[in-house]
Amino acid sequence: MWPDRFYLTGTDTDVGKTITSALLCRALDLDYWKPAQAGLAEETDTELVARLAGVRTHPEQWRLKRPASPHAAASDEQIRIQLSDLKMPPAQRLLVEGAGGYQVPYADHPLLWQGDLMRQLDLPVVVVGRTGLGTLNHTLLTLRALRADGLTVAGLVLVGDEHMENQRDLQAMGEVDLLLRVPWMNDVGRDFEQCARAIKRAVEQA
Repeated sequence: MWPDRFYLTGTDTDVGKTITSALLCRALDLDYWKPAQAGLAEETDTELVARLAGVRTHPEQWRLKRPASPHAAASDEQIRIQLSDLKMPPAQRLLVEGAGGYQVPYADHPLLWQGDLMRQLDLPVVVVGRTGLGTLNHTLLTLRALRADGLTVAGLVLVGDEHMENQRDLQAMGEVDLLLRVPWMNDVGRDFEQCARAIKRAVEQA
C-alpha cells in the first residue's frame, strides 16, 4: 500500500530517482515537491517532472545554481539552509524528492543532514535503488542508516532490468517490501506514458 504522502530518497546520484518520481506522480496522482534544487543551468528536476507527468508541482524552498551537494552549492551563494525555513506544501497527496543519496549534507555550519530535514517533514520514506551489481551494499547501507536515524521505511523501488536474486536478497536482508520495479527506459520521451500506465495497473491490482 502506497502512502498518500512520502519522501523519496535514493541510494546514490543518478539512480533514476527523478524519473521514478515523475512516473509515480503520474500513476498515483501525486503532487511533486523538491525542497532543494542544486543546478539551474539545465532543466531542473521540478521542470522535468512537470513536463513528463503533467502533475502539479510546488516551488523549491532553495534554488541553488551549482549542481553539487546542497551544502556546497548553498555556500557558493552565501545561502543558509535551515529547518526553520522549511515549509511543506499543504497537498493531500504529495511526493517529496530528496537530493542525491540519503547521507547528503544540506548545511555545514551548523551541520544539517538530509535526515534532519526528513525528520522535520515526518513522512514515510521510499528508497530508490538499482537492480544490478552493487545494489546490495548501497541499498542495505541506506536502509540501515535510515532506520538508525529513526525514520520509517515504507518500501523499496528498484530501477533497471529484473534481477530476481538481488530482489529476493534485498527484501529478506533489508527486511523491506519491494513496492515496484521500474524498467530502465532508453528513450524516456517515447516510453514514459506506457511505463506510467503499467505502474498504475500494477498498483491497482496489488
